[in-house]
Amino acid sequence: MSLVSTQRHEAGRYAVVTMNRPEKLNAFNNELLDDLFTALDALADDDAISSVVLTGSGGNFSAGYDVVSGYAASSAYADWRNLQDKIDLWERIWKYPKPLIAAVEGHCLGGATMLVACCDLVIVSETANIGWPSIPLGGGLLSTVSLWHIGMRKAKELSYIAGNGMTGVEAAQLGWANRAVPAAEVAETAETMARRVGKTPLDLLYLKKNALNRVFDRQGFTEALRAGAEWDSISHTAESIDRVKEQMAELGLKGAIRHFSGS
Repeated sequence: MSLVSTQRHEAGRYAVVTMNRPEKLNAFNNELLDDLFTALDALADDDAISSVVLTGSGGNFSAGYDVVSGYAASSAYADWRNLQDKIDLWERIWKYPKPLIAAVEGHCLGGATMLVACCDLVIVSETANIGWPSIPLGGGLLSTVSLWHIGMRKAKELSYIAGNGMTGVEAAQLGWANRAVPAAEVAETAETMARRVGKTPLDLLYLKKNALNRVFDRQGFTEALRAGAEWDSISHTAESIDRVKEQMAELGLKGAIRHFSGS
């Protein structure tokens, strides 16, 4: 059974694609990611659909990657290749031909923030938790992308302090999201936006999206997206990573999180 469901609303010219792994906070595993892109690919050339709303079930968007991976790679190069494969997916989101609207409730953590950063429009609940990794095990995979939306100062704060994050209200104020609304209104607001987008002719939407994305790419957005994997693979070879993992073994995962989140 698929971990992703699709609801078509042809009268409004949009579809809603929902990640359905609520018991794991819709965390990304290979099956969910495969199902997500299968669903998106099926809508990409459908002329009855002008935009796609992406959301998660169970009151959360996604907790990001299911497990921390890449640290046991045979070499820095193998680690980099593994990370590049993940970034390939987010570049597909960025280059998706139709507007993608992220509807974010609850937790949006780790790798899920990259998915949202590559979407076109974002609606968040005021109480959403948009979080960075709780334990410092990487070199800035997320923040190099997010800084394009939130600015360098906030990106550095999120990168330097483990377990840092933003509320939905702050995300909208900084420009990471288009708007923040009460949790009960996220789905309705995203679908209203999708219906309004659908009033613009589809061929013009293709052109408008490409025109805007091309300017962002000339400024370096896709390069920043891909460069994050390089910095992450280098950081995974640092001696400090071994010390952090020793702390995790000594204190346990929750204890290590408390250690790094303390003032």
